[in-house]
Amino acid sequence: MEKLAIFVEGYTELLFVERLVEEIAGRNKVLIDLKKIRGGSNIPRKMITIKAGKDTGQKYYVLLVDCGGDEQVKSRIMQEHDNLTKAGYSKLIGIRDVSPSFLHTDIPKLQANLPKYIKTKLAPVSFILSIMEIEAWFLAEISHFSKIDTAITVDAINARLGFDIEKDDIEQRTYPARDLHVCYSIAGKAYVKSQAKITVDVLDYEAIYIGLRTRIDYLGILISDIDSFLK
Repeated sequence: MEKLAIFVEGYTELLFVERLVEEIAGRNKVLIDLKKIRGGSNIPRKMITIKAGKDTGQKYYVLLVDCGGDEQVKSRIMQEHDNLTKAGYSKLIGIRDVSPSFLHTDIPKLQANLPKYIKTKLAPVSFILSIMEIEAWFLAEISHFSKIDTAITVDAINARLGFDIEKDDIEQRTYPARDLHVCYSIAGKAYVKSQAKITVDVLDYEAIYIGLRTRIDYLGILISDIDSFLK
């Protein structure tokens, strides 16, 4: 069985990447386990199963790991890198937000620092930045807004944000999660991370795969990495 491990900042990212992998691979072609890692400083580090997939003889296996914070993504990869390589994983991917720890101007420094101290003799590692937050990717998938509420139109969003959500650079938004909440509030609704599954479930993954991958560079890299794994 081919194996891929993806380390993410938190539960919102875990849900999104799970759905993205399923949509690209086909639900019956990939076995996915959701886990989280906690501890490691003052208490023993533990990998805890959130949801275990059912093994029906799938060709591909994806381990998705909630690291418990942006700053933990790289350190968790470094802690697990040797064991996962020995277990036959072909690649490890780390996904983290830029905000709140870094500003737009810090991105080149962050990009340069992420690969440092990663052991190159082990399974290859790539890092994906969601700029500034993963909600920027949700904002860019404009067809989902009408599924939240038909009152949330593109014109209403543009007027409320003072930003052309279809044409302008979505990665220039400083607080995408707050923007998403503002969009939902047009219809008297809210976006909160604890209920992010509502958004994840109504995103158009075909639109993400075909269109958004060329608009958002790191999203395109992530999709290409998944595609390469599934070949």
